[in-house]
Amino acid sequence: MDTNINAIIIGLITIGLVTILTVMSYSFEDISRRKKKRSYDIVLGLTEGAVVVISMILVQHIFKSLNAGSSANWFYATTQMTLLLYSLYTMKNAVIEFVNIIAPLYIFGHHLFEGNLSFNIIFVLALIAMAITVSYIAHNKNNLLNDEWKYMALQIIYGGIWWLIIWPLYRFTLLEAVYILIGFVIYMALIRYVARWVRDSFNNYNDMSEKVNYDELTGVRNRANFDDVSAEVYKVYSRDKDVPLTMAMFDIDHFKQFNDNYGHMAGDKVLHHVASDFERQLFKKTTRGQLFRYGGEEFVIIFRGLTDQDAVGIIKEIQTEFISQPLEYNGNELSIRISFGVSQLQPSDRNIDDLFKRVDHYLYESKESGRDRITVEDETFTFG
Repeated sequence: MDTNINAIIIGLITIGLVTILTVMSYSFEDISRRKKKRSYDIVLGLTEGAVVVISMILVQHIFKSLNAGSSANWFYATTQMTLLLYSLYTMKNAVIEFVNIIAPLYIFGHHLFEGNLSFNIIFVLALIAMAITVSYIAHNKNNLLNDEWKYMALQIIYGGIWWLIIWPLYRFTLLEAVYILIGFVIYMALIRYVARWVRDSFNNYNDMSEKVNYDELTGVRNRANFDDVSAEVYKVYSRDKDVPLTMAMFDIDHFKQFNDNYGHMAGDKVLHHVASDFERQLFKKTTRGQLFRYGGEEFVIIFRGLTDQDAVGIIKEIQTEFISQPLEYNGNELSIRISFGVSQLQPSDRNIDDLFKRVDHYLYESKESGRDRITVEDETFTFG
C-alpha cells in the first residue's frame, strides 16, 4: 500500500516538474526570439540546465525521504531518466546535452571507486554510448518527435543504456529489465501527453497574446497595447513627481513616395525595417524604452524614468546609426528619414492624453519645419 502511495506521489511530482520545465522552456524560447542576443541565449541555457539539475536533486531527496534514506530503486532511476530525456527533447541548448551525458556520473559515479571491475568497464562503455545517443537525439529531435516509432526506439535505446549502467549494481533479470523498459516507455508516453497539453495551451495563449498585443507587419507592440500600457504608466508616474516619464512620437518622412515609386511591398519593407532596426537599437541603448506602432507610419516610444533630454540623446544616437544603414530594396538604396516630437510628463497633465496630444503636436511642428527634425518642448532642431 505504501509503495503505491509513494508511486502516486512521485508521479504527481514528476508531472509538476515537467509542467514547470515546459512552461520555462517555451517562455525562454520566446524571450530568446525577441531579444536575439547571444548573451541572453547563454544565460537562458545555463538557467535551464540549472533547473533540470535542481529537479534531479529534488527527486533524489524526495525518494530518500519516502524510502528510509535510500534512493536505490528502479522507479527512482525511471523518474530521473524521464526528466532528463524530456528536457533533452524540449530544451534547445547544449547545456541540457551536457547534463544528460554527465547525469549517470552524478547518480552512480561513486560506485566507480568500489573496486567493481565489471561495473567500471560497463559504466565507461555505457557513458560513451550515452554521449552518442544524446547527441543524436539533440540534433534530430524534430524528426524524432514527428515519428512515433523512431521516438519509441530512441526511448528504448536511451533507457537500455541506463539499465546497462544499473545492472551490475542490482543484478536484475532480463525479464525484469524488459518490464522496467516497458514501464519507462509508458511513463514517458504519459509525461509526453501532459507536456503536449501544456505546450499547446501555452502556444494558444502566446498566439492570442501576439494577435492582441503585437503588430503583425512590424512585430512591435501595437496601438491597443500602447493604450493599455500608457494608461498604467500614467497612473504610476503621475503620483511620483520626482521620477520622470517621457514620450516620443515619430513618423517616416514622405512615406507615400515609397509606395508610389516602388510599390506597396516596398512600403511594407520600409515599415518593418524602421520598426525592427529602431527597436533593436533602442534596446542596445536603454532598457527603459518601449516601442509601439501607433498606426500607419507613426510610432510611439515610452521612456520610463528618463527626462526629455535623456530621451533626445538616445534618439539622436539611434538616428545617426539608422541613417548610416540604408535599406536595400530590389537594387535600390532607400534613404529613410524620420521626424520626431518629444515631451516629458508635466504636473499639469490631467491624463496620458494631455501628454500624447502635446507630443503629437510637436511631431507636427517637426514636419512643418521641413521634416528630418526633432521638436522637444516646442523647440525644433535638425539632426546633426
